[in-house]
Amino acid sequence: MNYRKRILSFLVLLISTLSSSQTANSADQLAAIRSEGFVNSQAYGILSELTDVYGQRLTGSREYLAAAQWMSEKMKSVGLQKVHFENYCDDCRGWSIKGFNVEMVAPNYMNINAYPLAMAESTPGIVEGEVIHIRNIWDLKKIKEAYAGKLKGKIVFAGKTPTKKRLTDTILDRYTDAELTKMETQLTPQKEVTPLPELIKSWETSDRWDQEFLEFAKAEGALAVFRMLARESEVPGIFHPGGTYYYLEDDIKPLPYFTISPEHFGRITRAIKHNKTPRLRLNLETEFYLEPENNVNIIGELTGKDSKLRTETVLIGGHFDSWHAATGATDNAASCVILLEALRILKATGLHLKRTVKIGLWGGEEQAFLGSVAYAKQHFGPLEEKPNAASKKISAYLNLDNGTGAIRGVYLQGNEFARPTFEAAFSKLGALSEGALTIENTLSTDHETFDHYNIPAFQFIQDVLTYETVTHHTNMDFIEYVPKEDLMKNAVIMAWTIYTLANTTQKVPRKKN
Repeated sequence: MNYRKRILSFLVLLISTLSSSQTANSADQLAAIRSEGFVNSQAYGILSELTDVYGQRLTGSREYLAAAQWMSEKMKSVGLQKVHFENYCDDCRGWSIKGFNVEMVAPNYMNINAYPLAMAESTPGIVEGEVIHIRNIWDLKKIKEAYAGKLKGKIVFAGKTPTKKRLTDTILDRYTDAELTKMETQLTPQKEVTPLPELIKSWETSDRWDQEFLEFAKAEGALAVFRMLARESEVPGIFHPGGTYYYLEDDIKPLPYFTISPEHFGRITRAIKHNKTPRLRLNLETEFYLEPENNVNIIGELTGKDSKLRTETVLIGGHFDSWHAATGATDNAASCVILLEALRILKATGLHLKRTVKIGLWGGEEQAFLGSVAYAKQHFGPLEEKPNAASKKISAYLNLDNGTGAIRGVYLQGNEFARPTFEAAFSKLGALSEGALTIENTLSTDHETFDHYNIPAFQFIQDVLTYETVTHHTNMDFIEYVPKEDLMKNAVIMAWTIYTLANTTQKVPRKKN
């Protein structure tokens, strides 16, 4: 064998050995994560304490702060560093329910399945009045012409009753192989991303669409307004308790304002068609307060070990706030717990992280991405300006906010350059996840904030389960709809993804603007 052949043979052997060693190391590292995540999982217990003890986490409320304080202590207990709060809003007011009851007393008695909408005022004690049905609440001019002087002492039922799912319809959904394949083979994003400043500006109008109607009803002396807010995709008996976005100190305070189940809305409005006049008896006691200290993002990190790469960050996050009629288990407590559990796993296994991994649990997402936008403005500069140098130090932002179903892959958010990074990460997971990668944009949660700053920002593809049919923004958002196995699996997938991104040679590629 000549000299050149010997050198070539040595290089081939060296490369083969290094490749084999890296593969073995990857298998050992994933095995450590799997063992800790499945054998020693703490996720379900943490989720139960957060949701069952601390409950709802409405933006601005004392309940939110109590839960945030508990979560910050939990972060410290699992080994996170630099745990702290960052304020996101000085004029987001708080609101809490002290008690309420709704009953129909004529033409006969029925306890009404209803819940107060956020930011509704109290009744002056127990009140009783006849129901009046206003079907079209969009044309305020016609409403004023038809109902001026006719609402005093009345209880307004507003809007139409949509057709609901049947009890025999499917309510639990997982992605099929064909659906995932279709997502993967999509060539271009079909959903258009609205620039973040424009999106936030549009919400100032769209989120307050019912303001004039509520002000008219209040001025006319109506006792209360009831609306049927459930979606057609949902099963019977479910309703939405959110529904109002009057969260700023100078916003209106709506009169007593309730959402009601479709069945009860339907019965009462149909009775009116039969020339009967239903009467309701109700009371509502709520409390308003302005306590800016309640409005906090929860921040923590695992500091990187590499002397050079530790200044770069893999940022992970999801929103911590919820609506108020349930415990927000699927939207979005489970995601917050999965993120925390992923970091706990990495800390417990002692795996080496080159880059710093930082977690942000955001407040005010349900209102207008308040928490994540405030964080981004503070750290990366104003929305209307070019991102600052600090934004370039963020390798990627991973967001979790699509319910509690198993992670099946990633929305690339139009960033084709990031595909190889996630292909490499998911290729090691085997049966844990298909690792489907779609170029599609997904919208309506906090990753849009960081995408605006040209930070590689991603949301995970998750099985829908009962998210759209039962729990999303409803009175049924409890831990009963969180599959324990999916919770553990997602924490392991998340831990491995974080570990991979924290240790890649290069940062995750950005879009080419």
